[in-house]
Amino acid sequence: MAKRVMSIWLPQLPLDRLRRLRDPRVEVEFAVISEIKNAFRLTHVSAAASEAGLVPGMSVADARAICPKLLTEPRNPAREEMLLRALRRWADRLSPWIAIDKPNGLMLDITGCSHLFGGEADMAAETIASLDIKLITSKIGIADTKGAAQALARFSADRVRISTQGELKRDLKDLPIEALSIDPKISNNLRRVGLHRIGQLYDIKPSELSRRYGLALMKSLAMATGQMPDPISPLASDPVFAAQMNLPDPIGYKSDLEDVLDKLSHSVCTRLKAAHFGARSFSLTVRCVDTGDHVLTIGFARPCHDAVLVKRQFDPKIDTLKIQYGADWFRLKAEMLEPIKTRQRMFEGDEQDTLEDLGQLITTLGNRLGFDRVRRFTPKDSHHPDCEFEAIEAADSRPVPSWPEATRERPHQMFRPERLRTLTPGRPPKAFEWRKARHETLSAYGPERLSPEWWKLTRDEVKDYWAVETKAGPRLWLLTYPQRTPPDWFVTGQFL
Repeated sequence: MAKRVMSIWLPQLPLDRLRRLRDPRVEVEFAVISEIKNAFRLTHVSAAASEAGLVPGMSVADARAICPKLLTEPRNPAREEMLLRALRRWADRLSPWIAIDKPNGLMLDITGCSHLFGGEADMAAETIASLDIKLITSKIGIADTKGAAQALARFSADRVRISTQGELKRDLKDLPIEALSIDPKISNNLRRVGLHRIGQLYDIKPSELSRRYGLALMKSLAMATGQMPDPISPLASDPVFAAQMNLPDPIGYKSDLEDVLDKLSHSVCTRLKAAHFGARSFSLTVRCVDTGDHVLTIGFARPCHDAVLVKRQFDPKIDTLKIQYGADWFRLKAEMLEPIKTRQRMFEGDEQDTLEDLGQLITTLGNRLGFDRVRRFTPKDSHHPDCEFEAIEAADSRPVPSWPEATRERPHQMFRPERLRTLTPGRPPKAFEWRKARHETLSAYGPERLSPEWWKLTRDEVKDYWAVETKAGPRLWLLTYPQRTPPDWFVTGQFL
């Protein structure tokens, strides 16, 4: 049986991802952008933006000059890959031999499969229709080789192009040379000498092409025309760790729900442990007979495969369920999988045990308050004292073992600048009132002048910091803006 390959090209995948999320921007002048050659350029444009004269490859500055109403969003390769992998799982219904053709395509070996759909034409039509329902724009090419199928899908004017078996050279001859997936420099050099179509390469000796343009051109041409093997390397589907339970009669008591959850969590976590995986998130779907599906979600600061911990975090969520006539279908799924290695805990406890206990605390607080509200401080490289740290989500970070030593003396306690009232002028003030107390300056060190960070588009002012020792004892850190007239003085820190 002759080999047949189907290439599914998804030319608008970044826009389709947003369209599936019901993003209203896709219906107006909108474009997805990416940094290319040190400039942000359009990679995908909406229909309205295309009608306004915008095309992919245009710089954002030029595009806004043509269309001032243009809305943009940077590409999200990680989210696009997730969607592509989900479509790869969907394509299992078409063929058992599927590979991802990054960044926006699928490659299927459909040898011996097309007759199940009534032929290659019907198979391609059904695929196009199914993707249209999923709001995914697609083009399809079918040929004897992977390179030919990819070229037909991406460079043919038809939405579905099927090559006649054994007629690869005839079907490829009118396509542009870029359809061979060669380096742009090579295609530019070929066009300079008048070679614009693949068919024009047939009459030139392979040795001459290889000598002038390298072996990559001849290798790509040979694989596309079937003279050199180009097998499809399938990508295994992502592992799925889930368990579901169907009950003959609906249940509604919390104790019954906990028993179901206990069985489901043990089933999922047992398989997670066997595969040496942990999950950062679990979702429980409860299908009520009257109100439909209710999805409960929990998260973990560290990958987890402990059924007891899973059940413990779901307990408060179950209390929020309002089940009047009972539920009879349940499904627990582990998500955000990560490899995990088991280890033996020490009797005395060590740093790793401390991290695990801290992770459990973050998990408990995050599921109750929201993981975005549980944060920790980490050092940040900046010469501004109020920017030498940042607060990040504790669940997605690890504690810093030691903070870097400060290059200059900094106060042990910092707070938002508090305005003081100058009693005796000076630089710094010789006497001032702060927090309803009078202070007199005994000695002062400064100023430490800090200019705004020029690479950031902010309107910060030049700042002067003074370390002031008062007669009453407290050592304060004073801040002033020398460019202001008269200068304002603030207390922004205190030394211990």
